[in-house]
Amino acid sequence: MREERNMKKAFTLIELLVVIAIIAILAAILFPVFAQAKQAAKLSADLSNTKQLGIGVVLYIADTDDVYPQGYWYKNNSGEVNGYVDLSAMINPYVKSQELWKSPADANGGLDPRWPSCENISDFTPSPAGNACDNQVKKRSFTANAALIPRKRRTIDPANVVSATAVDQVAGTIILAPFSDFKSCVYDDSVQQNTAIVNKSHRPTNAVMLQSGEKWSGDSQDAAVFGAPLYAVTVAVAQNAFDICKTQESSALPHIKYINPKRGANGSNYAFADGHSKNITFSATVNPENFMWGKQMYSAGARAIFDANGLQVR
Repeated sequence: MREERNMKKAFTLIELLVVIAIIAILAAILFPVFAQAKQAAKLSADLSNTKQLGIGVVLYIADTDDVYPQGYWYKNNSGEVNGYVDLSAMINPYVKSQELWKSPADANGGLDPRWPSCENISDFTPSPAGNACDNQVKKRSFTANAALIPRKRRTIDPANVVSATAVDQVAGTIILAPFSDFKSCVYDDSVQQNTAIVNKSHRPTNAVMLQSGEKWSGDSQDAAVFGAPLYAVTVAVAQNAFDICKTQESSALPHIKYINPKRGANGSNYAFADGHSKNITFSATVNPENFMWGKQMYSAGARAIFDANGLQVR
């Protein structure tokens, strides 16, 4: 009798299989939901970081007569020997956290500040007054817009710093953007120099190009084309650059390739010159009817930027 009762309490093989099947179905339904929730949390943190860094830039210019910083500059005013001072070192005193520069949504966890003259990865400091070789935070997931924060490395470089009062629609002009998940998109063609990997994590991006579709970086190396007309990067040209740089380094591609056009499901988070941040699709940022990378190339003498039809962007 007892044996009968015990047998009635036990699960049959069919019942066990049904329970396992139900658990498997629930897992298949819930795991993607959990993954989406985790990604949403990362993007929310990314937006928060972006906003705080944008506010850091606004606080910085309040102390510099409304003048934006350089992307970086050489300490010896000549070359990378003796290192450089990076944008992150200039802004970090205002945000007081290196961790803000590293986004949890960045697949690389940020780029290192490596450079041939600073072969030791620990040879850096987040303070512009430090004595390390490269003054930069440990990891960077964000790059600057060169229209406002130029690549003026030394006095002779023709690019120049920008006054906030010269910028049209600061609330509609991007100042910080996410770095690409593909390191090769940021390396250019300098994957290795001497014994150090060159991350180029100190360089600002830009959304302009020469009419031929070639890059324009706005430093002394481009002196021959510094006065040439500038054109807004199109979605097609940018997508081509994004695709190519995933598998190969190239110094000829427009520098928009430095960014990640889709860090989230619907685009990426960008900081704007007035300090606010928002998520937006890349195609919306390069719309010539509302070009968000600068109505002019302010760091290059406020040069006009044209669309594919030769009309000035708005």
